[in-house]
Order: sequence, then structure tokens, then C-alpha cells
Amino acid sequence: MTDVIEFNKVLKEWSERFISRSMRNYMRFVKASGLSLSHFSILMHLYYRGPNDISEMGEHLDITMPAASQLIKRLVDEQLVDRAESPQDRRVRQLTLTAKGRTLIEKAIEFRNQWIESLHVTLSEKQLETISASLRDLVTAEHDLDRQ
Repeated sequence: MTDVIEFNKVLKEWSERFISRSMRNYMRFVKASGLSLSHFSILMHLYYRGPNDISEMGEHLDITMPAASQLIKRLVDEQLVDRAESPQDRRVRQLTLTAKGRTLIEKAIEFRNQWIESLHVTLSEKQLETISASLRDLVTAEHDLDRQ
């Protein structure tokens, strides 16, 4: 039982540090871009989930349709998002990332994770192997949770 307690303690500590450092970098990038966190949330949603309509985006952000439309207008004006009629329903506006929007998000993700690239410097080859194997196991375990 002590192993489980220690595992949970260490994993929680790592998660908090990982999220804190990653979010700090991400927030710096967002601030430098001149866009709001809500704008980036829309861009990230489109990046990871693909095309979406305005009403679904409003639900995702928990805002009204007019507020979602206003946020999206700025992204369209900045040529980060395309807004077009849905092929299935001409009344629905379909949102997709432009190449410029995709590039911006890929840069944000890279910037967010930059610190990870320097982490290996403080670890031995053996530690790197052990940690890599353990992280692969954690990824597999997390995927298994999703399947349950």
C-alpha cells in the first residue's frame, strides 16, 4: 500500500510542476500573440478536434452565440480561421483553421513544451531509460482508462 501512496504523491507533484511550467510558457506565448485566452481556446479546439460550427464553439467556451461570433470574427479577420457554409446545412457556419492558424498553434505547443527539451541535461542515461519506460507505461495505463 505504501507504494501506491508514494506513487500517487510523486505523480501529483510531477503533474503540478509539469502543468505549472507548461502553462506559464503557454501564457507567455498567448500574451505575446496579442490574442486572448478565449481566442486561443477556439484555435486549440479546432486544432485538436477539427472543423466545428459556431454554436458548438459557443458551447465549448460556455458563452452565447453572439459572443462566440465576435471572438471568431477577430480570428477570421486575422486569417487564422476560415468561416464557410456547412456542406450539410447552408444555415450553419463551419469553422476551420487556416494554414496560418495551424502554424500559430504548432508554435504555441512547441513554446509550451520548450522546457522539456532541457530536462534531460540533469539526468543520467540510466535515469532517462527508466523514466522513459515508466512514462510509456503511464501513457498505456491512461489509454486503458479511456477504454473502460
